[in-house]
Amino acid sequence: MNLREKEDRFVMRTFAKFPFALVRGEGVRVWDDSGRSYLDFYGGHAVAVLGHSHPRWADAIARQARTIGFYSGASYFPERGEAARLLVERSYPSMAQVFFCNSGTEANETALKIARKATGRSLVVAMEGGFHGRTIGSMSVTANRKHHEKFPENLTAFTRFVPFGDLPAVRAVDPARVAAVILEPAQSMAGVRIAPAEYFRGLREHCSAHDIALIFDEVQTGAGRTGRWFFGGHAGVEPDLVTCAKGIGGGFPIGAVIASGALSAQVKEGDQGNTFGGGPMACAAVCATFAILEEEKLVENAARLGAQALDRLGRLAARGGLVREARGLGYLIGIDCRESGKDVAARLRERGVLVGTADTPQTIRLLPPLAAGEADWEEFFQALEG
Repeated sequence: MNLREKEDRFVMRTFAKFPFALVRGEGVRVWDDSGRSYLDFYGGHAVAVLGHSHPRWADAIARQARTIGFYSGASYFPERGEAARLLVERSYPSMAQVFFCNSGTEANETALKIARKATGRSLVVAMEGGFHGRTIGSMSVTANRKHHEKFPENLTAFTRFVPFGDLPAVRAVDPARVAAVILEPAQSMAGVRIAPAEYFRGLREHCSAHDIALIFDEVQTGAGRTGRWFFGGHAGVEPDLVTCAKGIGGGFPIGAVIASGALSAQVKEGDQGNTFGGGPMACAAVCATFAILEEEKLVENAARLGAQALDRLGRLAARGGLVREARGLGYLIGIDCRESGKDVAARLRERGVLVGTADTPQTIRLLPPLAAGEADWEEFFQALEG
């Protein structure tokens, strides 16, 4: 029984998989079980912000494992406070405290709980095209009917879905009933859709006027992916709650809710909790990830080279070939193709490049490590245009 047969035999099949196993990664490349290498412009779905197996990141986790591998939130330890400080100080000026969990869907569940308790209301406004996770609460604010139909005993009765970017539609929902407005500021699975800055400013004004919690789901856009540490800097807008996961640990599982001072003050002992959230190794991974992002100027790298890539993609679209349109920020880029996105992704994979697809059938998504350099982009474009 080879390793793929073993996984198919003993692991529930929940994802469509590559037709090979990955056995090693280094920098922006991964290797399969035949020894072939691939340029990784998928990043394990936006997780590998540093690239794979960064030596300093690996050393930090190993050092922590040798010191104390785990203890729950019942104890203080240095790494948790430092990881929380980094998240607070790199996100938004109004942020004050952090709740640690294990994933993005847990973070979104927690943010919704905080908002409902703080406001005493139950209704949530969410966006068409948005994705917030697969647990019952986060799935109920995810605008994907397939998920709702598979699990009809969900909480969508407490959700009002409105078009992304449509401020009047948000305002039309009775604000006296609304606990929170939740959105991805850049909708990744929807094909990388980003609303104009005035939309976010309008949301902020509306939520402030009616004591509604504004939640930014930055599970993908946090940790520098858009060319800023967190998305709101692009629009000059601060949310009340920020959810993050994926890249903040550089590949080690961790999620977090970052909360404003006003909402942090309303969270009491017993309101939230879990066993593994904010464990020593996970927090050591956050500290190492943020240090490397800053010292190696990877956020700035994503801003600069992402803009260059979008410009080149725009020129390709103007020629009328495979690329129809491209959009995004930093290293979160959606490319609409003139053929199936799955077919394009498969062809790129045959040429040694991994990319993502989207809910929109003709879109591929680029989610490369923030360390991807000019030579890596040139390799990608040669594969795309070849």
